[in-house]
Amino acid sequence: MRMRARAAAALAAAWLALTAHPAHAALLWDGDAAGGTGVFGSLECADPGSIEAVTSTSGHGTIFRYTKPAGSIRCESRGISVNGSRYSFSSDSTYYFGWESQPSTVSGDFVVWQWKSYPNADQNYPLIMTIKDGAVRLFYVAPGAGSWTLLWSHTIAAGEWNSYAVGIHTSSSESSGWVELYFNGARQTLSGGTPRYTARTWDSANEPKWGAYDSDDGSTEIINRIDSLKTGTSYADVS
Repeated sequence: MRMRARAAAALAAAWLALTAHPAHAALLWDGDAAGGTGVFGSLECADPGSIEAVTSTSGHGTIFRYTKPAGSIRCESRGISVNGSRYSFSSDSTYYFGWESQPSTVSGDFVVWQWKSYPNADQNYPLIMTIKDGAVRLFYVAPGAGSWTLLWSHTIAAGEWNSYAVGIHTSSSESSGWVELYFNGARQTLSGGTPRYTARTWDSANEPKWGAYDSDDGSTEIINRIDSLKTGTSYADVS
């Protein structure tokens, strides 16, 4: 009887494992705009610029609206806050950053996302995403003088929502770090013809930045609406 009971218990456990929905235990951060700007580590958006949680007019619920005004070069959030404390990213770790974005313009040449190094960095921003002349582009930027390698590019339109997920394995070794990208739910092919690009992705410390940054021409207002911000350790956590 005991053997039958044990067998029945084992069968029930196996059935539960097959039918239960998998938990995203590795979700590190949910940057839901309903939580306000306190979900970020800090804000870099001087008046009259603003980062606000607002109600979307396109069915996205509560979103973040980054407004970089004319006459200013930057309106960005920096880092993430988990349980009220700034989160410290680590070397030799894997992170995925997911979000949706709706830029007000796709003209000019400006930054919408960075994997930024702090402080005293040899590699100012190992990875940077820009919008230029109707296309969104992901670059790898090497240390020192910083040669830029275009990893990926795709045409987008002003006022259009698109989803992104960037996966990063952090390493100060050029042979150990890597990056991959998902666009609108599809894994993308990067420079070199593979979905994973090997690169140096870690400096003294690194944090993600979202928003709008235009160091070359601050004369244009840029509004970047961002939703569904998440950080995890796998693509499934942020998709």
